[in-house]
Amino acid sequence: MIERVGAVREVDKFTRAEDPNAQIAAKLRALYISVQEEAIPDKFLDLLEKLDAVERQTLPDVAE
Repeated sequence: MIERVGAVREVDKFTRAEDPNAQIAAKLRALYISVQEEAIPDKFLDLLEKLDAVERQTLPDVAE
């Protein structure tokens, strides 16, 4: 039995308990989702803004 819960596909609990690969997959999926939901640190956003500013200054405008 396969059910859809949010963006995560859940496998029947009996199958998951019996299959170590399914257990690993479920844990990796949960880790991926938790990392995906984390906020981007302000320091990283500042670095991206600085990179964008430098690129705008050094690259010629295509529209002109």
